[in-house]
Amino acid sequence: MKAWELNFDGLPGLTHHYAGLSFGNEASTKHRYRVSNPQLAAKQGLKKMKALADAGYPQALIPPQERPNIPLLRQIGFDGSDEQVLEKAARQAPELLSAASSASSMWVANAATVSPSADSLDGRVHLTVANLNDKFHRASEAPTTEALLKAIFPDAQRFCRPRRAAPGIAVRRRRGGKP
Repeated sequence: MKAWELNFDGLPGLTHHYAGLSFGNEASTKHRYRVSNPQLAAKQGLKKMKALADAGYPQALIPPQERPNIPLLRQIGFDGSDEQVLEKAARQAPELLSAASSASSMWVANAATVSPSADSLDGRVHLTVANLNDKFHRASEAPTTEALLKAIFPDAQRFCRPRRAAPGIAVRRRRGGKP
């Protein structure tokens, strides 16, 4: 069977902003609250993809996830119309609105683990969605990522149906937070 590599890049969405949501990530903390330019970020991403494609590296695009994530805001207690949910979140918990508006799904390297067909017993590519449960702004991405991967890789002869993310719990942790 012939194998080939494909580079996937995520496109920053309209709610791209620098909120410093990834505690422990120096770049995230350093750029917190800086002014962002979602349109320029998207253009830069597309320009990088074109440069890689021109250099002979096949490219594919993962679209941004729908943001703000209003279902997530409803799940954590905000109610009313979509507009009311956003207004309440902005007034009562702007940090939660920021997390629910995160465009971090553009970092597709963290979206899933890929097991190549050459490494799989059944000779198919296996995809396992990441749960990213240690970061609130990333944890809600898994269901949409799973749906996207199912749509992108529908051929069951070549691709194992993408596996759901592991449950969002820290199974191997003690109370003190250490393994």
